[in-house]
Amino acid sequence: MGGKTSNRYVISVLVADRVGILKDITSAVTDMGANIDGISQTVVSGYFTVILTATFRKSISLDKIHGQIMHNFSRDEAEIVVRSYEEDAVKRIPIQGNRYAVTVAGKDRAGILRTVTIFLAGKGINIEDWYVEFEGQNVIHVGVISVPKILDIKQTQEELRHLLTPLGLTSYIQHENIFRATNEIGPIESLLGEKT
Repeated sequence: MGGKTSNRYVISVLVADRVGILKDITSAVTDMGANIDGISQTVVSGYFTVILTATFRKSISLDKIHGQIMHNFSRDEAEIVVRSYEEDAVKRIPIQGNRYAVTVAGKDRAGILRTVTIFLAGKGINIEDWYVEFEGQNVIHVGVISVPKILDIKQTQEELRHLLTPLGLTSYIQHENIFRATNEIGPIESLLGEKT
């Protein structure tokens, strides 16, 4: 069966944001006798998107899953993709290294993300998550990346800085623990307060 997990499926939904979307999706999936065992959801520029994995008690057709979810949306409201979960498709050589946070900030312009992602891919760095926030004409990119152990992180950071400085952009690569400690000061202060 080519690595297919017969009763597990990957489902993604894209729809203009409104209250109750996740309820509509999870209700439809659960009512079909499935357990949702993985989920990631976000809203970008007014559009809700979610990807989830669900394991059903028995094999079910892709069309049936699609139809049951679509039943909770008005016609043409949502784009829904359903695929069988393929074990072979998700296998990859694990990156032996550490997770870092990368930030890029400056005046917004076309091509920033393309420039950064080409650089990271060329280094064999895997992007695990990426977030963009706009403040007027400025933009801040924050990503979570896995950096192979063979790379010198200081050299990699310097090369990225050298690439982006001519574009008027600043960039930093920090170990994820340092990034969290310096960007989530509220929770840390709470913990310190509890100890005193």
